[in-house]
Amino acid sequence: MSKRITVLPLTVAILIGVATLSVAQAQQSTIEVTIQENTSSGGLNVSNSLLPDNILSYLSCEGILFGEPTTATPLFALEISLDPDASGSHWSVADDTYSYSWDYEEGIKLDFAGTVASSGLQLSYTLTNTTQETLKRVLLHTCIPTSDAPAFFPGETKSASEGRGRVGRYMGFYNRTYLWSKGQSFIMAKTELGEEEIHLSFMREGRSPLKWEWWINGPETFDYPFIAVQSKDGKFTTALGFEASEWASCNAGDERACFHLFPHFGDLEPGESSTVRGFFYLIEGTPEDALSQFKQDFPDVQ
Repeated sequence: MSKRITVLPLTVAILIGVATLSVAQAQQSTIEVTIQENTSSGGLNVSNSLLPDNILSYLSCEGILFGEPTTATPLFALEISLDPDASGSHWSVADDTYSYSWDYEEGIKLDFAGTVASSGLQLSYTLTNTTQETLKRVLLHTCIPTSDAPAFFPGETKSASEGRGRVGRYMGFYNRTYLWSKGQSFIMAKTELGEEEIHLSFMREGRSPLKWEWWINGPETFDYPFIAVQSKDGKFTTALGFEASEWASCNAGDERACFHLFPHFGDLEPGESSTVRGFFYLIEGTPEDALSQFKQDFPDVQ
């Protein structure tokens, strides 16, 4: 179940169906959010009224990573019911906030909340270690597919590594995916592996490399926990930022053409909890505009 919430200057209307927050801007825009019905990764559909017929999926958790070497709880393992009266884990919708709790059998509890805002979703993740062991270097795997957002979804572009069976992948995605280092942005396409690696990832500066699944780390690093993807016409940006993050990646080898930023929770002792906040943006404007908004929303992030 979900709700529609439309905020106008003198009117508040609550309808059953979708959660929406509308604010007066240079042009009137509305962020609309609905719960995905067929997802096992805590998915929310996010759209902007200024960008019709485009839906970005915010997959809130595809898994938890921990340890060195890195291990993970099962991916796509969340089973969050849409029924508010369900006995197990279920979505809760209160005002403009969507939330759930999930307990992994491996001994990790996840509490997620996403609050609809004028530029996207305010995010909050709390992880609790319910095991008797210390969990080292805990991260969470988010995912934003663009396959239902034609303004962002790339056409097929061949990789330079045709001989490795990588023809017809979505390499053009890298031309519009931005990270930041020393106050300057760089696009993935211009990195050392940006013309050939279809599962391209980057570490935060000063962090030891993570090795997990199919991801290949490029030699470049980022120093600010923010990733942005610009629309093909350059008029819109979707972006993800967290208070703490160690790993960013973009998947040109998957038909979903997805991007990711992994919030970092540090080491968790038995019974210890850690919270990381963030923001998922879908705005009219450039990647730099999205970055400026994130810095206003989280002025203490470095």
